[in-house]
Amino acid sequence: MRNRWLGPAVAAAMWAFALAVYARLPRTLPSHWNWRGEVDGWMDKPMGALLLPLVATVLVVGLNVLRRVDPRRRNIERFSDDWRLMLNLIVLFMAVMEGATLGFALGWPVDIGRVMMATIGLMLVAVGNYLPRIRSNWFMGIRTPWTMDSERVWRATHRVGGRVFVAGGLLIAAGALLLPAEARPWLLGPTVAAMVAIPLVYSFVAYRREAAAPDPADTLSGGADR
Repeated sequence: MRNRWLGPAVAAAMWAFALAVYARLPRTLPSHWNWRGEVDGWMDKPMGALLLPLVATVLVVGLNVLRRVDPRRRNIERFSDDWRLMLNLIVLFMAVMEGATLGFALGWPVDIGRVMMATIGLMLVAVGNYLPRIRSNWFMGIRTPWTMDSERVWRATHRVGGRVFVAGGLLIAAGALLLPAEARPWLLGPTVAAMVAIPLVYSFVAYRREAAAPDPADTLSGGADR
């Protein structure tokens, strides 16, 4: 999963698949599903067929460029293997989505809602396991004003965020497999909201706690004065 060529290879496979089935696709393709799993959005064939491979390619190229221009690129070098793993996970997720959406358009018996929710859940579990390894940077991770200002808050928030992502991802994946279509949004919405809110609030609380703590240098200076 950390191989530098995995992301480009998956993106290339996405292009190959889209082009291989292109002639058999209908003129309009489903692009959005409502909470019941019913299609409620459509996209014309060229963009509908090629959008996901295009986005995957832009991500592969763009994130590899951004890591080189990040002011904190030295931090990125400390977790470069995990950076590639995160990128590869995102591209693999997009490949699954491409297979599901184009397969649905071709008439395959695909439960889009179940596939999408289960894939999101599993991806979040994987991301959560590696989130604590990410070092402070401008393009990947839980970037709040407080984590970007303090390396200690960054590390603490990503430890908490990793646990939240794993727990939330497992819950989402289980819901995809066990719940009927009409019940899934009632699990997915609150779970995702909690996964966003908990690290955000925690980073603020951790930052305020750090700001309120006495500076050890001041303590030592005060002791010397006395």
